[in-house]
Amino acid sequence: MKRTRSPQIFIVFCLFFTILAPLPSSSTMAKEDRSTKEDVITSTGILDGKKFVGPTGEKGKKTHHEDVLSFDDGMFSSSACIPLGFKKSPYTTRVEGDAIYFQAKTRSPTHGKIMWKGTLKGNTLDVHYNWIKKRWLWTISIEYWFKGTLVK
Repeated sequence: MKRTRSPQIFIVFCLFFTILAPLPSSSTMAKEDRSTKEDVITSTGILDGKKFVGPTGEKGKKTHHEDVLSFDDGMFSSSACIPLGFKKSPYTTRVEGDAIYFQAKTRSPTHGKIMWKGTLKGNTLDVHYNWIKKRWLWTISIEYWFKGTLVK
């Protein structure tokens, strides 16, 4: 008995390529994103040599203490976190218009990790950070804020 292919397979094949062919590839989409954000510059070390002093506290609460956030040689640190074993860590930046955005992740062998995200506009650094510490049966995650001014 001779096998023949049904027209349904041909229709499915045609529909498949009709739908997928017009979709841009991820590299094409990335090029389009870059072209619409011409003022975005990614850089490392752009904040080097800068220190910011200001109040910090748990999100939604008043000031807990004052901290100094420092950027040197491509590394970020918090003066209040160093005594807890948090080491300096690399930071990344991105420039959009008149704002500089930074991110960093600091780690302590005994106190977990802190994810930092901040925005520098003028001489003011606004930062939101999340302290995550894994325990035996649960994970502690607390959000904090920092608002500092450039030390000249």
